[in-house]
Amino acid sequence: MDRRDPVELRLVRAFVVLAEELNFGRAAERLHVTQPALSAQLRQMEARLGFPLFERSTRRVALTAQGAALLPHARALVSESGRFAQAVAQMQPRPQRRVVLGAALYTLEIRERQMLLEAFFERYPDAPITVLPLWQREVARALLRGEADLALMLGVAAPLAQWEAEPIAEVIFPETLPRLVLRRREAGLLVPKESPLAAHTVIPAAALEGVAVAMVGPTHGSAILGPLRAALDRGGARTIVPPEPHAIGVERYGRQFRMPAVSLGWFNTGEDGDPDMVRRPLEGLELVTEFSLVGSSGALSPAAALLWDEARRQFPDARLVEGRI
Repeated sequence: MDRRDPVELRLVRAFVVLAEELNFGRAAERLHVTQPALSAQLRQMEARLGFPLFERSTRRVALTAQGAALLPHARALVSESGRFAQAVAQMQPRPQRRVVLGAALYTLEIRERQMLLEAFFERYPDAPITVLPLWQREVARALLRGEADLALMLGVAAPLAQWEAEPIAEVIFPETLPRLVLRRREAGLLVPKESPLAAHTVIPAAALEGVAVAMVGPTHGSAILGPLRAALDRGGARTIVPPEPHAIGVERYGRQFRMPAVSLGWFNTGEDGDPDMVRRPLEGLELVTEFSLVGSSGALSPAAALLWDEARRQFPDARLVEGRI
């Protein structure tokens, strides 16, 4: 093979992504190929160049000296190809279809949402993406119908039959959809600092006997309400559902009336900077919610793939969960 032949851009892109990840599994996910296909691409590029780009072992992947020296040039080439593609898109008579990203309004203050979208639009200011502030139930329905490309969703993934059987459940979503789990957090109680409960590292169930606790309402779905009710009933708590029974309203109610309140842990309350409330785990409560980037069942468009890749870049520990039928 003549080494003076140009190297295909897809091989250069594969080299850059693997150099950034230093992990074949994560790199393959970013490139939307299998690990064997990625390995074959790297072998093809190394054969074309005539020298190895990576040192591989069963435990680690590392750049060779030649690979490290070539990486800045490869990045420049990939970046330039992206600018070329944008220039072509601007010249085309029909505009590129805009990507629809669904995200409920109550996720606005979630740090992970802010971190992802700010980084994405900083990197791709002209990306054809529209963020729709739909209710999460509407977002999930749009994904299932192919009317949305991606969504940022908060809550618990549930079987499709369960999701369909609970038409008012807002904080569950169908596990049939593929998703990238950005963060997971344990539910607990938001407690006034002056409350005796605040002295516990983990609140014992018995300490809730007769205590009034602000509780979330039925729109959270059985996957969330079931574990919460079981833990609070076990301790003998007296639950109160406030007029605003969503998670933010319940935390606000607890703060206003100086009482413990159920907390899913996503709204920056009870942390070190909070002046008068603390978050505490509750003994026997086994409930974890997640904040995920969720896809539709179809293939990602180029712009949607850029957002998916940015999520992997911002959250390197994110877990990919394939859709379950």
